[in-house]
Amino acid sequence: MKKEFWLLTGSVVLTVAVALGAIRWLAPGLLGGPTDMQLVQLDEKVPAFYDGIFRIENLREQDPQFKDPITRIRNRPFMLFTGGMGPHDVLGFRNRQVPVVADVVTIGDSMTYGNNALMEHAWPGVMHEQIGPDATEVYNISTGGWAATQYLYMFAKAIMFKPRTVVVAYYTGNDPLETFAMVYGNEQWQWLIPDDALTRADAPKVEYPVPETQRWRVTFSDGVEAAFTPTLRLASNSDHPAVNAGFEIMAMTAEQIGELAARAGTSLVFTIIPTKELVYADKVAQAELDVPVDYDKLVRREQDNIDALASRMRAVPGARYIDVVAPLQQAALGPENLYTSTINGHPDAAGYRVIGETVAKGIGELLPARPAGLYLLTAGELTHLVLVSPEGVWYFESSELAEANGWPPGEVSTVSSRDLAGLTHRGVIDTVDTSRFGPACCNAY
Repeated sequence: MKKEFWLLTGSVVLTVAVALGAIRWLAPGLLGGPTDMQLVQLDEKVPAFYDGIFRIENLREQDPQFKDPITRIRNRPFMLFTGGMGPHDVLGFRNRQVPVVADVVTIGDSMTYGNNALMEHAWPGVMHEQIGPDATEVYNISTGGWAATQYLYMFAKAIMFKPRTVVVAYYTGNDPLETFAMVYGNEQWQWLIPDDALTRADAPKVEYPVPETQRWRVTFSDGVEAAFTPTLRLASNSDHPAVNAGFEIMAMTAEQIGELAARAGTSLVFTIIPTKELVYADKVAQAELDVPVDYDKLVRREQDNIDALASRMRAVPGARYIDVVAPLQQAALGPENLYTSTINGHPDAAGYRVIGETVAKGIGELLPARPAGLYLLTAGELTHLVLVSPEGVWYFESSELAEANGWPPGEVSTVSSRDLAGLTHRGVIDTVDTSRFGPACCNAY
């Protein structure tokens, strides 16, 4: 009997202990403990947040890119300017800092990252300069080697910056094949497959590095030198089932991005960056050169592909399409080289400037004017009478003090915290200084 008693007692104790353990883990509040206890438990599937951001490997590694299970590759965070690349912010993007909000977000591959140029000379930097660096915040989310699937994935992240406008730049030089490879080779993206009869192995083979026999070097009469690789670029523009599927997926991602933009209430802009070969097509034609067969095929096929893709983008509700092909082709007719004289397909600073200036003209009207003057700011249940001056944002201590500084009583326009997020907040106005805090302060705007 004594043995059975202790066996029964042990069984009860063990059962109670297991039950209490389960309750403490699943519903700690029932035991009077802190209900967020499970939030500080380490989980092998969910790494600690700060350990994931501040990784010592980011400083030790020399490679500017890492592998990633979803985007395939990503830029190394905390990278200083080196070897023509960088700087990279904490997220691994080519910016000096990560803003709380961004007026314009740009998304793309190495053409938008700005290979061959300083960060300020890449086209997002030029665009920022043109639309007003003091009044707007631009954030560049781009990585070399990305394509349409990564643009879609990152757009869903970009809306966290509450952007006024997002510019998504596709590239016809390799996006079709890279997009095809991502969708047909990664389970994450197989829901975008347009043709079940194809496999990743159906992609056309590409010789890289480009053999010398596939390089066409030209010196124009005005001294501009160019080196083209038409066979390489034709691989992503040929009339091939895998290439056609790649372009179809590109159009599908644009439509998906359009739906996300509509739900987020942000303006959406698309553009398509062409190959160097297409940019120089008119200059080559005027020079009456003996053109390689693949070059002729490429410029005809690529233009048709761009026209078809642009048509799909223009049909996305609420989206705007900006053509950068024609401005680039026009600029290429001049004596300034828009690209290096090597086979590198990226523009140099002159080429990026054409793209940046063109995009800036196309999005200018999508950006609201910077607030200026007296406003009513609502933050939660609190309201504040604020003055937005060239110095930044000031808070009036009272409406009587605003009147004493020359602001007439009456209805005041409202402003949101989002509208003021990029401005410096100066403090509280508790004195009368009409030249500084009155209507005259805003004449500069």
